[in-house]
Amino acid sequence: AYAAQGGDEGRRSVLLGLARADEQLRPALAALLPAEAFVALYSASRTPFLGALAASAGCGALPSAPSIGLRAMGLSFRNDLGNAAGLDKDGTLLDFNYALGAGYAVVGTVLSDPHSGNLFDFLGGLWRGNAWTPLPSSGGALNSLGLPSKGVEPALRNIAAFRERHGVPPQRAEHGRPAGDGGASFPVGVSIMGHPAHGDPADKLEGVLRCVRLCLPLADFIEINESCPNVHHGGGHGGDATAELRKRLEAIVAERDAAARGGGRRVPLLVKLGDLGEAEGTVRFLSRLGIDGVVALNTQKDYASFELPPADRALLDSYTARYGGGLSGPPILDRSSAQAAAAQAAAAGVQAAAS
Repeated sequence: AYAAQGGDEGRRSVLLGLARADEQLRPALAALLPAEAFVALYSASRTPFLGALAASAGCGALPSAPSIGLRAMGLSFRNDLGNAAGLDKDGTLLDFNYALGAGYAVVGTVLSDPHSGNLFDFLGGLWRGNAWTPLPSSGGALNSLGLPSKGVEPALRNIAAFRERHGVPPQRAEHGRPAGDGGASFPVGVSIMGHPAHGDPADKLEGVLRCVRLCLPLADFIEINESCPNVHHGGGHGGDATAELRKRLEAIVAERDAAARGGGRRVPLLVKLGDLGEAEGTVRFLSRLGIDGVVALNTQKDYASFELPPADRALLDSYTARYGGGLSGPPILDRSSAQAAAAQAAAAGVQAAAS
């Protein structure tokens, strides 16, 4: 099909055609196929399709990026729309997102060492891989990927190569300056988490600190993922969990600050959470530790709390019984928006008190 369509431009045309056809066919496929077959179809095609998108980044011209000149955390963003962690695990989609007109990108979540993620057998063992599925009627999705990663080093090589190709150097966070609107106003963040295979909390933390040290020279901001629902984070509950979180974040902030004192940039640190709890208290807790922002929210697992069309609910019940996983997309929009608004209000209060 690529050859018949005519080279690189044909590749993009085929991909767009597949995407449009898929959007129309998903509800019918979900109704016709057994749930296991539907999930297997999308799980098996996810990685090849993302690879094809990455390869299409240089195929012909795309519309120019919309620029509205934003600043946050002392960084300049050409606009406010970008991808969350989880889409571009290893930085292979940076060229695609940049050409598409995104205002920023997040790479990861990366780990200190390679990791296969959660592997499941599909269709009686015909295929083995990571599980995800769209929910066609609501536009939501479920994933049980479990942080597949090639490791931090390949991701950083991809980021460095992207910066070299497009002349997008790491930014130095500077507050009070007007926002730029050029191609260089494209922050690249890196999401980091402790390796799921490291059972010892000390080993897990050392892996995070190693990733932070390696990412500081290349990342515009760093996200610490404390929320993935598909892996075990370790630690206790209640007060013990808070104390352990404080200890981890203090070590990460100390690593960042030591690098800045040694002549490096002060790279903003964000923490990604699955639930903010009492937003004002959470924001104040993080701010006192030297954290610069909060990312809300990750995928959700209290499935019964969200309204779904009957067909999507049936698919969710079948999927989660086999694979567990987290719910994302429009079904969790109201919760995410409400918590983000509460965090924004709390952050404004913290900033007013500080000034």
